[in-house]
Amino acid sequence: MSFLRNLAPALLVVLWSSGFVGATFAAPVAPATTTLLWRYVAAALLMVVVVLALGRRYGARYLRREAVLGALGQAGYLYGVFRAVEEGLPAGTAALLASLQPALVAVVLSASGRGSGGGRRQAVGLAIGFAGVALAVGPDVAAGSGAAGALWAVLGMLSLSAATVLGDVWPAPDDGRGHDVLDSLAVQGVVALGVFAVLALASGQATPPADPTFWLAIAWLVGLAFLGGYGMYLYVQRTRGPVAVSTWLYLTPAVSAAWAWAMFGEELPLLTVAGFVVSLAGVLLTRPGRRSRPARRAAGEAAPARSERYASPQRAR
Repeated sequence: MSFLRNLAPALLVVLWSSGFVGATFAAPVAPATTTLLWRYVAAALLMVVVVLALGRRYGARYLRREAVLGALGQAGYLYGVFRAVEEGLPAGTAALLASLQPALVAVVLSASGRGSGGGRRQAVGLAIGFAGVALAVGPDVAAGSGAAGALWAVLGMLSLSAATVLGDVWPAPDDGRGHDVLDSLAVQGVVALGVFAVLALASGQATPPADPTFWLAIAWLVGLAFLGGYGMYLYVQRTRGPVAVSTWLYLTPAVSAAWAWAMFGEELPLLTVAGFVVSLAGVLLTRPGRRSRPARRAAGEAAPARSERYASPQRAR
């Protein structure tokens, strides 16, 4: 498990980035609502089969918590990202806007007294992150293009941030059933399916297109982005905490842009690259400072209680 724990952040960055690429993959052949509906038809059914086979059971308090976190961290976040890409926002730029979430979460948790300290440093990091975003997307927005996509990406980021903070301040119920990442994925996946089913049916966008590219995109989104990306997100959040998992997401814009360049030939303007670099500088400031050795030892002694606290979080991709 120590090997997985050490490798998990790198896997998180690569797999989480794949979701932005999957959105770009599907955008030419289907509306965002259609893609998200069928992504969760496949993902939720798979998870339900697994948890039923394993005999998992959930109490009302657990279901209530995971339903709220799933609605915010999966349905709200993904709808914003997919609508952003549908509006023509490049995958790397959408990821860059979404990557403001780590600094925002760090500042909110620090202000609430639940962070790791360094509130002023984290606030400066958030400001630098915004400066990087402005550098990357500002020219397009000023020219009248990309504003709608940028707004959707920001709304999705705020939804994920809300889920992240709420997952930290709302402890998972201790019902003795030992819920883990699998349970969170299953419950939140079903909730997201319900949200997107309502949206798709209400907008008349539930019917999938005949284009086989659509189903390739769905397979990509379920296998890499949902099972891989969200699974690693929840695992890293559970084992390293909310600020740590959010901080790693700052590395996803450059990886997403590299995916999109390799797969779709998307250009990487110099200002966009500069924006990536500036935003990355922001995350370095949001990282918690090193604690003293006695403090680390004390934290280690308190680890069982902390692990229960993060037993089933959601910050999700």
